[in-house]
Amino acid sequence: MKFFVAGLVLFAALAAAAPRATVLPDGTYRYETSIAEHSAGTSTIVIRREGGSIVIGESASVAGVGLVSERKIEESTYATLSYVVDAAGKHAVVTILGSDATLTHGKAADKITAAADAPFVVSDNFVAAWAQVPATLRATGEKQLTLACVCGGFIAIPISVTSSGLGTVSLKGADGVAVTLGFDPQTYVLTRLDVPAQQASVVLQSQEARIMPLPSPVVPTPMPLPAAHYTSRDVSISTDDGVALAGTLTIPDDAANPMPAFVFVHGSGCIDRDETIGPNKVFAQLANDLSNDGYAVLRYDKRSCGKSGGTFAPRDRLIADARDVIAYLRTQPGIDPARVFVLGHSEGGELAPSIAIADGKLAGVVLLAPPAIPLEQILMQQVLRTVSPAQRPAIAEREQTELNAVAAGQKTGASAAWLRSSFGIDPTTLIASVPSPILIVQGEKDIQVLAADTPRLVNAAQAAHRRVSVVMLPGDDHLFIKLPAGEDSTGVEYFTPAYLDPALFAAIEGWLRELPAG
Repeated sequence: MKFFVAGLVLFAALAAAAPRATVLPDGTYRYETSIAEHSAGTSTIVIRREGGSIVIGESASVAGVGLVSERKIEESTYATLSYVVDAAGKHAVVTILGSDATLTHGKAADKITAAADAPFVVSDNFVAAWAQVPATLRATGEKQLTLACVCGGFIAIPISVTSSGLGTVSLKGADGVAVTLGFDPQTYVLTRLDVPAQQASVVLQSQEARIMPLPSPVVPTPMPLPAAHYTSRDVSISTDDGVALAGTLTIPDDAANPMPAFVFVHGSGCIDRDETIGPNKVFAQLANDLSNDGYAVLRYDKRSCGKSGGTFAPRDRLIADARDVIAYLRTQPGIDPARVFVLGHSEGGELAPSIAIADGKLAGVVLLAPPAIPLEQILMQQVLRTVSPAQRPAIAEREQTELNAVAAGQKTGASAAWLRSSFGIDPTTLIASVPSPILIVQGEKDIQVLAADTPRLVNAAQAAHRRVSVVMLPGDDHLFIKLPAGEDSTGVEYFTPAYLDPALFAAIEGWLRELPAG
């Protein structure tokens, strides 16, 4: 679930002559980010001179994520020299030597290379990188840049300039997403950034010559969970290839012995055991409800995420990990091995049928916002969601070219490998072979997995005489946050602390009560 294409959001170019005014003058600059005209957060940037360098510090809270970073650029060429960041309790450093950039985080190091004649700008999807770009391009006269994106993985994204004028420049990333930057034509200070395809904008709200201390980022905090009538303990699960997955097992107080239990399978991306999205912890809320209702729950950090080991994994490996977690759960004291359920959300809802088929003896599967069409079709839907009819053919063609390149192996890296592993898989063929009872719950305001496609999944299960139940929740978005009547999902609401819709809990618990005993 991303609202900015890292790199598209960052670059500008100008061929104008150097103005007499100071470029990127020292001072304090405050920006506001919005998505679909809803505020998504703020950023404070401080620019100061230090020897022969310009230091740009940033403190930001955008889309529920807090970050403090500092980058140094050479004052005469505006070339990036270094970058450090602290976000979500993690520290990372990027160093640049010629056309190579190296990200160091903990004991790990990743290296990427810039495109030819396209110097690096380091991006973290916040504002400071954008603030650097107009001046960098003014100094170099470049028409291309490479985003060194610290965005989950460490990737190089080529960016090209498509047009420029007095105080404005248009950019295009390698995936075809267009961005427009506005700036002061004398100082090259960023004044506005727009990403129309994602309904995102960044606007300068104020600036002053004083260099103010950077404030601490203030991020929203999760809603408190209801009282826990269960105990929790951290666990470590060893997978068949030796990777340790870190998780949490919740055991209800005074539960039946042996007790039924759930394993939760995450949505896409690098997701922790709580399925944390902004300040909202989807799986933590679900585990709290189910364990208070008498079910043990095992949820875990996805491979390579949180405290789990390994590297970002393709589809088959994610399925194998879930099966290892299920096997571990069945061996735990007090767990009824014949009454283990799997609950999958989003991508996890696509994986759960394959997990159930491979396992053969799950007590049931709960699919929350499950894809009903292949992943590549969902990606196309998401790209075209806010595109005008006049633009749809060109953008659809461009997106299809990108998808074809991924499928053909022309795109490299862990994310491309994951995408390829999921392309061409039709969820309807999988659900038709699930041997256990199935519950599908779908929010009708979901903009990532469309409710209009859900009947395709239900019909396939019914045609194959599967035991399927379906609950459509009219006001719910992709996270099962209930929106007010007349308000559509934009994704911005993910980053406001919220409780999940109680109707979601009622749907799951009602289905569980209706299952045959034993």
